[in-house]
Amino acid sequence: MITVFSGKCFFALGTTERCRSGLTTPVPAGFYFKDVWKSFVCNTQQLNSSQMGNCLKNKIVYLLGDSTTRQWFEYLEKNVPGLKRMDLHTPRTGGPLMAVEMKNNIIIHWRPHGVPLRFSKLLITNLHYINDDIDEIAGDSHAVVVFTFAAHRVFHPLTFYVHEVAKIRQSNLGLSPTSTVNIVKKFRESREITVHNIFQSDWYMMQLNTVMREMFRDVNGVIYLDVWQMTSCHYLSENIHPGPVIVANEVKTFLSYVCPA
Repeated sequence: MITVFSGKCFFALGTTERCRSGLTTPVPAGFYFKDVWKSFVCNTQQLNSSQMGNCLKNKIVYLLGDSTTRQWFEYLEKNVPGLKRMDLHTPRTGGPLMAVEMKNNIIIHWRPHGVPLRFSKLLITNLHYINDDIDEIAGDSHAVVVFTFAAHRVFHPLTFYVHEVAKIRQSNLGLSPTSTVNIVKKFRESREITVHNIFQSDWYMMQLNTVMREMFRDVNGVIYLDVWQMTSCHYLSENIHPGPVIVANEVKTFLSYVCPA
């Protein structure tokens, strides 16, 4: 592999490795070329709208976590043909949200994790802890579970986070590793380091991500989707909510694990 350093990223040939669980993330993890992420981890696909619909055919997708997984929900809602949001009479940003596509039998859920949570007003009965939601999922070949869990925990001690992640890990052990696509989405989403608030810094976020990665290292079938470099490597300015280009590449990377080439 020939590698040339230019600016913030390394430019090199990609990989033909099939996207699956158990892969490690190198440094660098990939590069952008004309706003398309070229991964060194596995063969990520640039699916068009109809291909995304075919990939999600007969799938029930559970997106659990914070507003960054809601961005995934909104991207799929806009780009999967025929996918329509159901009116659950819930806040647009607070959820829970659901979209369906009848022809290909696609169902996509988004639900925020439990407290502590900094969202707009929503019913307390709609606030479920991630581990409780996973306990209610029948893990089979139709289930795709994605969760992220860090952004709203940056004001709390690391020990509190370890306790919460341990409960999620235990729930994941109940899902079938041979049939359910189970993805842990790493969090970064471009927070600037600040000396005034160590809890919102990239340094603290790295510690939370390390806890998550190590907690799920020995859980068979779990995919740890590392998007840190995908957000830090792009030319867009720092933002806790990544821009549409980054979100599109994140979702297509996610779908490359659901439907590996």
